[in-house]
Amino acid sequence: MAFALVYTFEASADAYSRISLSEVNTPVEDVLKKIEKEAKCLFVINTQVDTQRKVNLNVKNKTVSEILDIMFKGTDVSYSIQNPNIMLSRRTAAQGQPKSSSNSSSTAQANSSRIVTGKVTDASGEALIGLTVKVAGTSAATATDIDGNYSIKVPAGGSELEFSYIGYQTVKHPIGGKDKIDIVMRDNTKLLDEVVVTAMGIARKEETLSYSTQTVGGDELTRAKEANLINSLQGKSAGLVITPNSGGAGGASKILLRGNASMLGNNSPLIVIDGVPMQNSVNGQMDMDGGGATMMADGSKESSDALSQLNPDDIESITVLKGANSAALYGSAASNGVLMITTKKGKEGQLRIDVSSSTTFETPLVLPKLQNAYGAQMSGSVDNGFSMNSNSWGQRMNTLGDEYYDTANSPYHLTRNAYNIRDFYQLGTNFNNSISLSGGTKVVQTYFSYGNTTANGIVETNKFERHNISLRQSFSFFKDKLKFDISANYINQRTKNRPTGGTFFNPIYQLYTSPRNLDMNWYRKNYYDTNATWTSNPYSYIVSQTGSDGLPISVIQSGKTSTLSDPNYGKQVWYSDNINLNNPWWLLNRMTSEEVINRTFGSITANWQIIPELNLQARIKYDYNERNDENRQYATTWGNAEMIDRGRLILDHTKSQDFYGDFMLSYNKQIQDFTIGVNAGGSMMNSSYDQWMITPIAKSGAPNTEDLSCNQFVLSDIYISSSDNYGGLTTKNWERAIFATAQVTWQDKVTVEGSYRDDWYRAFTQFKDMDPHFAYYSAGASAQMNKLLTLPDQINELKLRASYSEVGNSIPNNLFLASASRNPATGAYISSAIINFKNPKPETTQSFEAGFDVSLLDRSISLQATYYNAIMKNQFMKYQGAAGKEIYINGGKVRNQGVELTASYIFAPNNDFSWITTFNYAFNDNKILTVARKQNGQKYIHEIDLGNLSGLKIKFEEGGSYGDLYAVGFMKRDPNTGEIITDPSKDGDVIVDPQTGAPFKLNGQANEYLGNMNAKHTLGWANTFNYKDFSFYFLIDGKVGGKVISFTEAYLDYFGTSQRTAEARDYALANDLYWTSSDGAVTKPGMYIPGTKQVVPVDQYYQTIGGGSPVGRNYVYDATNFRLREISLAYTFRNLFGPSKNLTVSANARNLFFLYLDAPIDPDTSLSTQNALGNVDIFSMPTTRSFGISLKASF
Repeated sequence: MAFALVYTFEASADAYSRISLSEVNTPVEDVLKKIEKEAKCLFVINTQVDTQRKVNLNVKNKTVSEILDIMFKGTDVSYSIQNPNIMLSRRTAAQGQPKSSSNSSSTAQANSSRIVTGKVTDASGEALIGLTVKVAGTSAATATDIDGNYSIKVPAGGSELEFSYIGYQTVKHPIGGKDKIDIVMRDNTKLLDEVVVTAMGIARKEETLSYSTQTVGGDELTRAKEANLINSLQGKSAGLVITPNSGGAGGASKILLRGNASMLGNNSPLIVIDGVPMQNSVNGQMDMDGGGATMMADGSKESSDALSQLNPDDIESITVLKGANSAALYGSAASNGVLMITTKKGKEGQLRIDVSSSTTFETPLVLPKLQNAYGAQMSGSVDNGFSMNSNSWGQRMNTLGDEYYDTANSPYHLTRNAYNIRDFYQLGTNFNNSISLSGGTKVVQTYFSYGNTTANGIVETNKFERHNISLRQSFSFFKDKLKFDISANYINQRTKNRPTGGTFFNPIYQLYTSPRNLDMNWYRKNYYDTNATWTSNPYSYIVSQTGSDGLPISVIQSGKTSTLSDPNYGKQVWYSDNINLNNPWWLLNRMTSEEVINRTFGSITANWQIIPELNLQARIKYDYNERNDENRQYATTWGNAEMIDRGRLILDHTKSQDFYGDFMLSYNKQIQDFTIGVNAGGSMMNSSYDQWMITPIAKSGAPNTEDLSCNQFVLSDIYISSSDNYGGLTTKNWERAIFATAQVTWQDKVTVEGSYRDDWYRAFTQFKDMDPHFAYYSAGASAQMNKLLTLPDQINELKLRASYSEVGNSIPNNLFLASASRNPATGAYISSAIINFKNPKPETTQSFEAGFDVSLLDRSISLQATYYNAIMKNQFMKYQGAAGKEIYINGGKVRNQGVELTASYIFAPNNDFSWITTFNYAFNDNKILTVARKQNGQKYIHEIDLGNLSGLKIKFEEGGSYGDLYAVGFMKRDPNTGEIITDPSKDGDVIVDPQTGAPFKLNGQANEYLGNMNAKHTLGWANTFNYKDFSFYFLIDGKVGGKVISFTEAYLDYFGTSQRTAEARDYALANDLYWTSSDGAVTKPGMYIPGTKQVVPVDQYYQTIGGGSPVGRNYVYDATNFRLREISLAYTFRNLFGPSKNLTVSANARNLFFLYLDAPIDPDTSLSTQNALGNVDIFSMPTTRSFGISLKASF
């Protein structure tokens, strides 16, 4: 082979001598010169070899051959040693070389050289290009070509081939008498020498970490795409629980790591993008106490968060840092762990174009079971007029007389065929398209991407659209001593008619609870009438009169009504004009909303290598988010008190700005047997949040006019009176910190590490009697037992680790003195309703964890196990003081302890087939160890009301757990003494009203314990099967334990539309079971109160236990479930557009079906992302099953 000799340095001696080197970001050319100097050898280098590529080396007493293996691992560079010369070249498979005869004896083969060929692929069948193939113990080496093929000359005495490639496990294979050897390389996603990005962006070897981490690659996020990328992590990381809310496409999800800890504070992990923290508050999130009741009533919407707005195709990987131990350097925001998101960036080389396109269809997964037999109670006649109740407790639909179905006489538009609620939902669609360009030179690398997501929800008016633009530039100067990484991102997101939970403004509530004999198909087509009129609500107006002095005066009159109409939008058409009752299709088309979010964020990172051992990094990030939400409520929509008679416009504008900066000085040095790493720096964050909300009404009774026009939705055309609803909030915050971390590793076997951070928070500066800063720390150690001890050959790696940390948490944002309501019309601030803390303390999490990582049987089996125990003390608590003021106190401890396990197995018997299976499991036990004491020493029990009239509550009680559910029960009487029983755990006779038969409830006494909302056990099982160019993947995940609450089922029972209520009536009629009032005047179909022999009317029983203040035991269900979470079948057309430029076509599905489900709803439901309202269903948009196809191509 001909070589162009670029470098020929004279030398002589032994190229197999042993040397030591320590290099950081050093060009290959410089390293080779040092090797020549130390080993007295000569390199002959082909011009196609990249000698300016930067490498990191830290080797001691290694041969030149071993050093070259490390330097060129994963490249297409091969070498040949012919002392004292070493030749480097870019190697392709040899062609036309003679093969050894298969008839030759093994003895002859051992004593003469021969040719061995083969092909090397990964577990998915992808050819590995440039993989190094060596004959063990010799200088013979080569590299695979673009098809993964290799050909190597095996010298006499060669008995074993060694295959090595970056990111894969090294494979050694005996040659024997074979002339052809095919190899499947196993992905090394969790090797202990893997580099992991940890807190503050510090790169660490996995083997040196003293805490648990888990990394999920970007492919896992885009296999079956969702609008919110975080939902794609469900079931894929032990201890990570993700619950989408009811907001549809683009809505935020509740994220939880290792359980809830803070009763009133934040329990979500910190989101970090490329090492920089990101604020991730949820737009429109209600507070934990009053917000739940508001959302249940009027269906207030929660929007997206910053995480849900990201483009999944821009994500390289997500690393989960679990618990405070791994994230102490980020401060209090990371006390619940960290999700470290690494985005894609440009790479040196020719331009690469990646295109991704997916189409997904959605249908409802679980719908309630409604009855189709009974309709509304009807009365009256053609002559006297008809009347109709607003429930389904009437007679059977097929027994009603024909006059009720005659629309000429009856205004109700009835039918004998009940409406199938599945017909209300349409086929949802989600189109996701993205394109990215990357490439660059040694000095400049570029990554640019554009992504577009368009979704149509399963209800006809819900639409979502998002545009993502991302640009990332990397620069390197002065031989890589100075580097810059600059990113800029823009997001435009538009959501129309976001779905909502709740009741009277929710079309699903109206649909499910309306009489079952209404002709819904007619009402769908005729939900408004442009010729109809209606009477306004009483209003005040100004009239001119003559005063006692004879002069004209203006006098305000009240109580006037007028006849209104709107020829454009019309009057609502529904079977009843009454509060809380609305046509579902009117709400879809006349209760409209549009949210527009414009977000711009970017960062600049500078990295200066002062000397090889010393590095200075500085970063800044700016994030600007503006949100405009417009809600239109058209005239004749009914609320919970009165009709909206002229229309209502609600405008909500928010603007947030976050500025973050940090610097860090890093020192890394090898001193004999010790490797030392020290990092120290500081950070700052300034944030501001500004909101104003205005709810004007359409023109009505403005001074000197009686303009009664309706549905005016242009702000300048609307008269705004002082009685209109204003709201505003402005908050500002800053924090400062210094931090340091250090690691010392001895002989790559044992590592000890520690960190320290000191924070200053603006919130604490308002208190003059305390220092406005607080410090916390962490310490840990790990040991490579396979390097310290002689273990069985079956154990490849074994690491033991343990760590401890203490992390503080500042006062919640709503306790700032500057937080106050603001009138946007005047700019005036209204003082806060909060009484300041007295001697406040930061919430503090004390966390300990220990575990081990082990790889077995040539790393085909790996296992990671962790035990953790975390206690958060000095909980923030509040109670009502005098004059309605809120008093905040510190007190209480909450403990989370548990176990996390992740196990994987790789089976690859040949080049064509492989099976990779991964199982993860987590157990978490939560306990409230102590609660706060009031000023009088009394224990403080915090309660959150989930329903009306205190029907269901979450209580935080000492000895209980976070999320304990309590509900009202029946009022009972002791059959022996006749005394009233208030203890729900005791048996007795249920007290009923003798006239109506309705059981009595213990209203206001939610004391019956029903269980805990949170599952103790979570698990996931993922499997990937590869056969040639086919790949099949499925994921099963599940939860064991926990409770889910369905107010939907409670309301269905109350209105008589549930299947249960029909079955009870049918049973009564079939078995002649009736209830009769005490005076004998009323007889109704009866039923036994469950667990008793007491007979009560069916309708009175269900109207007592159901509704907004239910007897909770009937509507709290076991949340245990197992489902087929994800499934995918893909085929890859390899090298279709050139080397490694493939096209992959896949069919994907998510949430196809349940393997086990006890509850009548999907337990993965959440009315809100805030702490208390997970596992609460109140006519939420049903979760969906999705299925579709996707294309991925690279050019």
